[in-house]
Parts: sequence; structure tokens; C-alpha cells
Amino acid sequence: MRASRALLACLLLLPTLACQAGGQPPVDSPAPDRPERSAAPDGKDESLREEALALLDERERALAAGDREAFLATVDPDELGFSATQARWFDNLARLPVSGVSYELGDEDALAEVAGRGDLQLPVEFTMRLRGFDRRPVTQQTAWTFVRSGDDVLLADDRDRAVDEETGWIPAPWDLAHIEVRRAGGILGVFDEDTSEHATYVMSDLADATAVVKRHLPAWSGRYVAYGTSDTTAIGAMSAMSVDDTAGVAFPVLAREGGPVAAYRFAVTPTVVGDVISRGLVFRHELVHVALASTDDRSPVWLAEGVAEYVARSTMPVDERRRIAAFQLSTATGRTLEPSRRFYTRDPALSYNLAALVCDYLATTRGEAVLWDLVRTFRTARSSSSAGTEEVVRRQLGLSTDELTAQALAWARAA
Repeated sequence: MRASRALLACLLLLPTLACQAGGQPPVDSPAPDRPERSAAPDGKDESLREEALALLDERERALAAGDREAFLATVDPDELGFSATQARWFDNLARLPVSGVSYELGDEDALAEVAGRGDLQLPVEFTMRLRGFDRRPVTQQTAWTFVRSGDDVLLADDRDRAVDEETGWIPAPWDLAHIEVRRAGGILGVFDEDTSEHATYVMSDLADATAVVKRHLPAWSGRYVAYGTSDTTAIGAMSAMSVDDTAGVAFPVLAREGGPVAAYRFAVTPTVVGDVISRGLVFRHELVHVALASTDDRSPVWLAEGVAEYVARSTMPVDERRRIAAFQLSTATGRTLEPSRRFYTRDPALSYNLAALVCDYLATTRGEAVLWDLVRTFRTARSSSSAGTEEVVRRQLGLSTDELTAQALAWARAA
């Protein structure tokens, strides 16, 4: 499945989502071992500002140097949950090919409508890059909560639920659990404790899938990051279908909100990770989306998903593909190719099977180049309406989508 860029404008890579801090103690009953809070409103104590900004620099230096002790020394030890997730996050990043890390003060207007927490809240931009996989650094907006602890200023949280909801932040695997990282050539695989037992076989299957996709799309670099984790939070947020109906999703990672794409990646569900029979098919499908990147952004959904599914199934003999399609679509009559995102909601199984058959029919009977030519034509098409889609198809192929569907079904059933 292909995730839309609009849905993922803020899919950037960041420290873990911590639990919201509990309610503040009554003014006349301060928390043990902490001085009285200032009279400033929550999150607005500007007397901490200079020390808070110094803390940004301390954390940046510690993270860049791989100094775990110095990094965790900036965290409030009284926030036990946050301390634990920060330790885990630091360890996770140490396993990744991270470069260019930095913390910078962000746009303070971003917190204007956010209820303050702690003694001081500041917007912070976190930047990092997965070396060898991201074309440019990736920056995300966050909100840090600082507290005074004796003579020190410490970090009590690096996320704010309201800000996350506003920006649409979606966690990466390293934000959620301990990860295991595998690398083979241009493939970076990210697993967690529940999926790592399959990592060796998954990496082998990824390499096989990459080779297949490169045969169809030789200009693709074959370099990418794949997530195979047990937490389906990100997949659930990105998919137009339910998680139960989604095997995987490919998505763009933006350099910053509204900015250019830094990388295309894909994630699969834990069921797929452990499924020896079907995961190769899913990997090939999602890798077509990764390889095409933005090339098929303006294609009708049936074409974008159809070419991916055609490549995924291309390892089978053509007569076998025809027989399978005939069985899958044995009751399909009068069904048109769906160009919109209703493709994923009306009857997704039928939509995928029909789109796959149509693309297979075109590639087999006219040559595969006709598919990529059609994708490129849609990239520059001026209209994205249903009528515009039909016009492009008729101009390129000499028939309507209904006629194309009828011919493809007849071809499959004649096998």
C-alpha cells in the first residue's frame, strides 16, 4: 500500500513518546525534595531560559559523542518513565547509522496555544540523518518541558501531546521499543524484540525482493530502510485500511514539515515478518512503491497499486498468474478500476486483484514498458479527475478502463 504524502507530512524521526506528566501538586504542598515553584504560569518561567538553552547544547554534544552518561545526566531522575525511555532511545540510536544530530530552538509561536507544563516549555527542533539512506537531514518539531531541581535545570519530557496531535507525529520503531538493526548492502532492517528472531531470514528475503524489483526498475538505487516491528502504531496511522487488512505501507519521510522528501521507506506488520510464504510477495510490492518514490504520485490508485502487485507476482509463470486471477475474480462482473482512495475501502481485495490483472495483461500482451510509460504520462497530466484519468488511458492505450478491464478478465479466464 502507498501512504499519501499529505498524511505523512510530519513522519520524521524523533525521541520516544513519553507519558504525560501527572497533575502538579497543590501550591501549598510542593513535591518532596523540590523547591517551591515560581509564581510564573506553568511552562512560562523565563528565569530558566538561559540554563534550558545550555541544556540543549549539552544534550547535542553528548548525543553526537555517544556519551550515554552525559546524555542521561540532563534528564530529571524523578521522572522514572521518561528516564527509562530516554536511556532506551539513546541505545537505539547508537545502533543506527546516525549523523548530523542537532537540537535548535524552534518557533516559539508554536506553543502559544498549548497549555504549559513544568517550569518552562520550549519548542525544540531535533535533526538527524540516517547516513547512506537519507538524501538530506530530517527535522522534527518537538516541545521540551524543563524543571528546576535544586540548583539545576533538567529535562522532564521531550514531547507534548497537544503538539504531537497538531503536527501529526507518528513514532518510528526506535521510539517505541528496544530495536535490533541489521544491514546488508543497501538494506537497513529495523526489528524489535518480538520480530528479531526472524531477522536473518527477512534480510535474505529483502535482498531477493530487491533484486526482482531492480530487474523491473533498473534505475533504482536499491538502498532503503525497512521496518519489521510488532508495534503497528505507525501502520495504523498511515494506512487507508484497517491494520488487520494491511500487510505493509510505503511512505515518504520529509526533511521537515512541508519540505522535500528525504527518503522513502516501508513498514510491514509483525504477521508478515513471520510469514515465510507471503512476505516475499509483500516485500516486492512495497519496494515498487519505494523505488518509484514520487513518480506515481499522480497516477490513479488502481495503476499505482496495480504495477506494484504486477511486479510482486511476476516471479510466477504467466499462465499461473492468469489462473490465479481467474479464480480470484471469478465473480467479478461490471466492476470498474477505482482511481480514488475508495480503492482501499469499498472492496480492497477485489480492487487489488483486478488492478494486478489489468497491469499484468498490459505488460504481457503489449510489453512492460507500456506500464511505466502510463505512469510517467500521469505524472505530467494536467487533470486528476475521473474524466481526466479516462482521457489519459484512452489516449495512451486506445480504449477505456472498462474495455481494458473486460479484455483483461477474458484473457485470464482463457488460460
